[in-house]
Amino acid sequence: MKILKISVTFLLAILSSGILSAQGIEESTKKGLESINEAVLKAQLSFLASDWMEGRETGEKGEFLSADYIASMLQLYGVKPGGNFSQMRGIATASGPGGQSYFQNFSLLKTSPGDEQVLKVKWKDGEMLKTTNFTYNVDFTVRPSDPAIEIEAPVVFAGYGIKSDKLKYNDFNKLDLKGKFILRVTGSPEFIRKSLSATELSAATREIETIARDMGAIGIIEFNPESAVAGGATERKDFLNMSPSEGSPRSGKPQASYSIPTKKGQDNLIRVTISAKTANEIFKGTGIVLEDFLKKVNANELVTIPVFKGKNIYLKTTVKTSTVAVRNIIGIIEGEKKDQIVVIGAHYDHLGMGNGYLWNGADDNGSGTVAVMTIARAIMATGKKPQKTIILALWTAEEKGLLGSRYYVENLTYPLADLKLHLNFDMISRYVSDTEPKKVTMTYTSTQTGFKDLTENNLKKYGIDLIVDYQASPAPTGGSDHRSFVAAGVPIMRFKPGHREEYHTPGDEIRTINWDIMEKIIKISFANLWELSNSDR
Repeated sequence: MKILKISVTFLLAILSSGILSAQGIEESTKKGLESINEAVLKAQLSFLASDWMEGRETGEKGEFLSADYIASMLQLYGVKPGGNFSQMRGIATASGPGGQSYFQNFSLLKTSPGDEQVLKVKWKDGEMLKTTNFTYNVDFTVRPSDPAIEIEAPVVFAGYGIKSDKLKYNDFNKLDLKGKFILRVTGSPEFIRKSLSATELSAATREIETIARDMGAIGIIEFNPESAVAGGATERKDFLNMSPSEGSPRSGKPQASYSIPTKKGQDNLIRVTISAKTANEIFKGTGIVLEDFLKKVNANELVTIPVFKGKNIYLKTTVKTSTVAVRNIIGIIEGEKKDQIVVIGAHYDHLGMGNGYLWNGADDNGSGTVAVMTIARAIMATGKKPQKTIILALWTAEEKGLLGSRYYVENLTYPLADLKLHLNFDMISRYVSDTEPKKVTMTYTSTQTGFKDLTENNLKKYGIDLIVDYQASPAPTGGSDHRSFVAAGVPIMRFKPGHREEYHTPGDEIRTINWDIMEKIIKISFANLWELSNSDR
């Protein structure tokens, strides 16, 4: 009897502490899953992806309206604010002026080209010094970056500038790039395109700038051998554009880049795009015949690239820079353990509007934003306090270069070591294809060896009908906000189905949404999150 009495006392102590047993996790998970349904998703996304939000472009009115709506939903669901302290009234705070708001406010730099851009190629021909001048928006364009620069440096040809460990191929091998411009052909060799998956090829392309920076290059000059003109600003008379709605949608906005202000200034590489004519001027006297080079490289034949001797690039830029006020949205569901944190996030910004077109971004990324809000609702529906603290984050400026999530990671209000996991939601509402309505890819950090078994068990346990392609990696790639966490060494998990033809077009509307795949992804993500948040994993 004494043993029984101790056991009962111990059990009561566990129950009163709020720690969930395996059975308790399953029962509370079912309660949360019951709150996730198509009607809930439609109610939120129909507003978020409506014309009233004006495409949710970073720093514009539509994005601010969207942020207020999202904050109000988090407040409605009972999520505490986790942003800055504010003097603003309204839904910005849960406790009135002076209280903590749902917004992490910060500024970005918006940089546009100035009135003067100069590109020259200088080289020695015997005793003569020759200079060729090029025309902006015809022979070359420059990615605007602050501050403006004036620089002259040698140039090195790096072929396609591709590195693939899988294929043991490296265009950068044995090149001295320190203090030099890299000249590269856009795209990748034909044999590489045939040998790598679309994901692997995309990852290799994204790594070009990182490799160049690590090797000390000052900039990248790239060209398409088929492009006679580098700029896209061809003058079109009015009589040639009498039916603009029949052409490809364009916003008509001037080119601009965005960045996070730093005390040390920007470390962005100079990026120049040139025409094939400009490239041929650079190749003059080097012994390289571009057509022959491309033919051999595409066939994976060994090619020796000669060093460009005495050939320099002169570049002068001017820029117009302004600051743009933006904000992430941060909510907190406090757990029993304040020093163990899981962040679930999605970007809520999109491409805005212009020239009579609206980029409403229903899939990209209204769907991911709704996932985070719906999971907040599901957590509250469990009626239980999680062991780990869960932060719900909606990022601004993903479309401008993952800037909102990067700012968050670089300005944590808690030790990085406390951040145990990030779940990212981006474009979760379209089938891979109309014939594959159940297929999704699960990308996750390979050190988390239990994630695959966890997912398979939860799919079966809760009857979630998905076919999952599991892709583990030490540093998962992809062009979404999870990359900010990967760069900081934080394990990640994300589910993604299709990448359809409406991507980044005004056609990404709510009428295209496949509600069943969206609902299933949110359900499996919640089931995984809830179990991980209530375990020692």
